[in-house]
Amino acid sequence: MKLTPEKLAPHLAKSLAQVYLVAGEEPLLMEESLDAIRAAGRKQGYGEREVFDVERGFDWSRVIEACGSMSLFASRKMVEIRMPKGPNPGRGKAADEDSGSAKSAKSGKSAVDGAKLLTEIAQNPPADVLLIVSAGKLDYRQQKAAWVLALESAGASVYARPIAPERWNDWVAQRMRSAGLKPSADAVQELADRAQGNALAAKQDIDKLLLLYPQAEVGVDEIRDAVADSSRYDAFGVGERMLMGDAQGVAHAINRLREEGLDVLAVLGPLVWMLRQWAQVQGHFARSGNASRACSEARLQTARIPAFLAALPRTRQTQIYGWLRQAALIDQLAKSTGGKEQAWEELLTLSLSAAGRRVVRPMGA
Repeated sequence: MKLTPEKLAPHLAKSLAQVYLVAGEEPLLMEESLDAIRAAGRKQGYGEREVFDVERGFDWSRVIEACGSMSLFASRKMVEIRMPKGPNPGRGKAADEDSGSAKSAKSGKSAVDGAKLLTEIAQNPPADVLLIVSAGKLDYRQQKAAWVLALESAGASVYARPIAPERWNDWVAQRMRSAGLKPSADAVQELADRAQGNALAAKQDIDKLLLLYPQAEVGVDEIRDAVADSSRYDAFGVGERMLMGDAQGVAHAINRLREEGLDVLAVLGPLVWMLRQWAQVQGHFARSGNASRACSEARLQTARIPAFLAALPRTRQTQIYGWLRQAALIDQLAKSTGGKEQAWEELLTLSLSAAGRRVVRPMGA
C-alpha cells in the first residue's frame, strides 16, 4: 500500500499495519508521519521501542535478534530501523578494523545483507512486532527495489515529497488554520514568503503565532512582530539585497550570519527559493519586455516588487539558471565532510555575482 503524508492519518484511524516504510525529501512531513505511526502503535499496545541507526559497518544480526526476542516490558514492541542511505550490506567488526585484509573480505561477504533481510522480514513479519523503516530520498530505481516492494506489500509506505512551489501558499494557509489561527490572505503571503519553502521554519513560526495569538485574527503586522529573526541579517534579507544589487550589503550580511554560527544550508535554502522565483519572473520579462507586467504575472507580493524591478533589467534567465546550478554544488559541499567552510565561500561568490559584482577568482582556485 502506498500512502502520502496527508492520507496517513485516515489510514491509521481505520487500522494499523504491521510494517511501515517512511521515506522522502521533506524532513518535517517524514518526522510527523513517523510520530503518527508511533502514537498509533502505542495505542495498540506496542509499549517498548527499539531503535537501530544504520551506518557504515552496521551489524544487521542485531535486527534479527530484536525481531525474534520477546519484549521484557510489554507484550508488543516497535522495532525502528533508520537508514539515511539505504540498507547496504552489513560488515563485521573485523571488516571495519582492517578492510584490506583477506579476513575482512570474508567477514564482509558473510555479514548479513540488509536489503535481503528486510525483504525476508516483510515476507514473514514477526508476531507482536511493529516494524518501522525510515529512509531518505529514494530515486525511481530504489523505489522499485525488492526490499521496498516487499515492505509495501506487507504493510504500507509513506513517501514525503517536497512541497511544490505552486502549492506552497495553500500548504501554509492550511497549516495555519489547522493550528487554530485565523490568518488574512496577506498574512499567509507574508509567512509563505518569509519561510521560503522551508516547511520546518514555517511550522516553527506557526507555533510562535499560536502562542501569541490563539484563536485571534492574524495579519501582516502580527506576522512581522512574531516571526522577525533575532539576527539583523537573515537569509530573506540577503535575497532582497541580491535583487537590489547591494553587493556590499550582501557580503556584510553573509559574513554576519557566518560569524553567528548559522548553518550554511539555513541560508542557502531561502536563497534557492528566491532564485527560482527570480528565474520565473525573468522569463515573463523576457517575453514581454515589461518589468511591472512580469511581476504581476508572477503574482509577486506588492512589497517585493521594487527589488525585482531593480533586478530584471540587469540579468538574464540563463544567468539565474547558472546560479541555481552553483547552489546545487554548494549544497553538496555543505553536506560533505569538512566542506562547510568552502560552502560559505562559494555562497558568498554566488551572492556577489547575483548582486551584480564581477567576482574574479585567484589563479588555481
